[in-house]
Amino acid sequence: MSPRPVAYDLHVHTEFSPDSTTPLESYAQSADEHSIHLGFCDHFELAFMERHDYLNHDRLGQLFERYDQVHSLYPQTSLSLEIDYYSDLASEVAEFCDTYRKDLDYLIGVVHTVDRHAVTTPEEMAQLASRLTLATILERYFHEVEAAISSNLFDGLAHIDGVMRYVPLYPASSDLEAYWQERTLQLGLLCRKHGVLVEVNLRGLRHPWKRTHPAEHIITELAKEGVQFYVGSDSHCLRDFQDSIPLLIKTHRILNEHVCFQLPPFRRSTG
Repeated sequence: MSPRPVAYDLHVHTEFSPDSTTPLESYAQSADEHSIHLGFCDHFELAFMERHDYLNHDRLGQLFERYDQVHSLYPQTSLSLEIDYYSDLASEVAEFCDTYRKDLDYLIGVVHTVDRHAVTTPEEMAQLASRLTLATILERYFHEVEAAISSNLFDGLAHIDGVMRYVPLYPASSDLEAYWQERTLQLGLLCRKHGVLVEVNLRGLRHPWKRTHPAEHIITELAKEGVQFYVGSDSHCLRDFQDSIPLLIKTHRILNEHVCFQLPPFRRSTG
């Protein structure tokens, strides 16, 4: 039996994501050296399936085959997908989740876009901000996250306030602080109601936001209300993951102190 990991990182992107080139094996070997359980969580976006660099049904089969090979060597690994939720494609997203649920350890929902523009990239956020107010962007984003949680399709939600990644670049950002906090707290409580885990996403620390998603003080408030969390570095390369290791370990210690860390079901693999 493998020793219990010192930490769990349930959100890393591999060569099966369009914004990563790192093989599964490279992550797994490094995680094994540091006694960290690693969760592969590549992007799946139904709205962009025509792009060859995104996962489609054929590439999913390749991912499953590669994962089985890696998992046989590194059993402290698990397999998920970061599945974008779109209200206008709700039935298609539900059908995909129902079809592939048995092939995955857990399902992670996420919202990356407003009007099909990625709020998590500076270029597309700038395009949105050129025609919509920041308040409107946040309102639409949080409304979509609310729909994703209420869909009851997902075991966890990634970076529930990820829209804030590049908001600090804009002069009016401070005016939205109270609204962001209120909506994020509401979403966390909605996750508790639906039995959905909230991700402590470490990637925001690498961006102008300079905070985790959600921010530390919001995590503390939600923990008091019984909200349960898991941790993801949201790494897109091996260096991201390796640099995140000390914070992964520290974050798990803090969550355990608050008794608010919980693992997803690990349906496919042994956690």
